[in-house]
Amino acid sequence: MTSRKSRWFETPSSGFGYAGRFYLKVFQSLQQEESLALDATLPPMKTSWFLDEKKHAAWMSLVNYDGTAPQAFTFSAPAGVWALMQVLKEIGISFSRIMHMSSRLLMLHPEGFRVNQHYSTYVHYLGARPHSKRAVLIRFQSVVKDVTGRDVMTLEDELYVAGLDEDFVASLNLTEEPLPKRRAKSELKDNSLADRIPLTISRGMGQKYGKLSGDLNPLHISTLGAKLFGHKKSFVQGLCTLNLIIARLGEHWNGSIRSMDIEFVRPVAQPSTPTLVCTLDHFELLDKEGNLLVRGQYIYG
Repeated sequence: MTSRKSRWFETPSSGFGYAGRFYLKVFQSLQQEESLALDATLPPMKTSWFLDEKKHAAWMSLVNYDGTAPQAFTFSAPAGVWALMQVLKEIGISFSRIMHMSSRLLMLHPEGFRVNQHYSTYVHYLGARPHSKRAVLIRFQSVVKDVTGRDVMTLEDELYVAGLDEDFVASLNLTEEPLPKRRAKSELKDNSLADRIPLTISRGMGQKYGKLSGDLNPLHISTLGAKLFGHKKSFVQGLCTLNLIIARLGEHWNGSIRSMDIEFVRPVAQPSTPTLVCTLDHFELLDKEGNLLVRGQYIYG
């Protein structure tokens, strides 16, 4: 049996243990011939963590953010695809591909995250839907609360698991829903009114980013992950990319990002310098050839 202990997860804001246990609860229901869509018996998983000065300073230094407005950085991002991948392997579910598809972030407190404060993260399983005959989309919600029980942030994540057995997907009895078509081409590239911001992703940044953000997935930033997903070079993807974009938009508008809906269309190569194209409420991340990597909308203030 594969050990779930790893140095990647020994950070205050991200423990593989609780995320792994939560995924195990989800997929053990499959072994009991229950539908993956049935989440009534899955109570939220909880973890508590502390945001210290050293971690906060390292984060701000990494993203070169020196603004006074609090930012919606996902310091605690529990629904990592690395954890999900390990659980699938451990309980014997065969797959060939797993990626972060989208996130919806909402900051519920004007002060955001504060240094030297304790927080708790509650992870809720929201269900799954079929993507194709051999793939499913799995949704989770993370709610972060401070010591008074006040909601600070909510984050909904959708993860894509492909290469499953057709019979396995069919046995889940998932409700068929028409999936919205994902746009893979840029809509802002030729917008003369949009601002354009270089976004430097240097060598080595990804590993630090993954640890600092609390994201459980080192595959965003490793050659191992690149090979697994069919890429020759390492890349960042998912919540690491979200945090990079939040930092740059916050600097650009000199304000705090209050909410963001984001779709991850293609992985972002590392190292690279893609261009962040933004209007007052929409953004895209484009590579040097103009290919769409990430798209979304946001509110700042």
